[in-house]
Amino acid sequence: MGIEAILSVNANMTTAVSRVHSVGGGLSEETIKKLLALGIDPSSVKSEAQAQTLIAQAEKAKEPKKVEQTQSTQQAQTSAVDKNQLFLDIKEMGKLLGIDTTVIKDLKDVVDKFDVAVKEFVNSASAQANKAVNPQFNNVQKSVRISTGVDVVAKPEQVQADFKSIKDRVEKLENEKKSMYSGQDMLGMLNRMALGI
Repeated sequence: MGIEAILSVNANMTTAVSRVHSVGGGLSEETIKKLLALGIDPSSVKSEAQAQTLIAQAEKAKEPKKVEQTQSTQQAQTSAVDKNQLFLDIKEMGKLLGIDTTVIKDLKDVVDKFDVAVKEFVNSASAQANKAVNPQFNNVQKSVRISTGVDVVAKPEQVQADFKSIKDRVEKLENEKKSMYSGQDMLGMLNRMALGI
């Protein structure tokens, strides 16, 4: 390679480097990187101070999105935890009442089966308590056999409270599903209207 070629390459490199510095208007390399990362054209910025202001504004504009994403993620995690706890509670009540919850696919069926068993247990426990002539027997917890074949040893009030808690959470979950589906239906209808279908 001759000396003329070396001088030509050197001149081209010098021109390229000076273009980069002039495009950034004397901006530091770090500032140019930040501007590019935020989608701001460094050639549109006239000074370092202006660049820093633009960077601060762009970063601040992104913050609410992060907060919204964090909140929606937390809500989704909370909802998932609630579902997990609900399923654990359903399993426990199923064991107590002698109902195999693994074969039930629909939560509404679970609630219906629990409702029947809880009413039967409460009625049987109440009848048994009324038969007890001696008041000291009322304080002793006795087992009550229900039609599912299990002997339930629990306080009727506690079983009713646990069932009500499960029933309320299942209803809430079903309502959330309905509102989600109705929102999707509405969106589908709007899309069809926009497309003229």
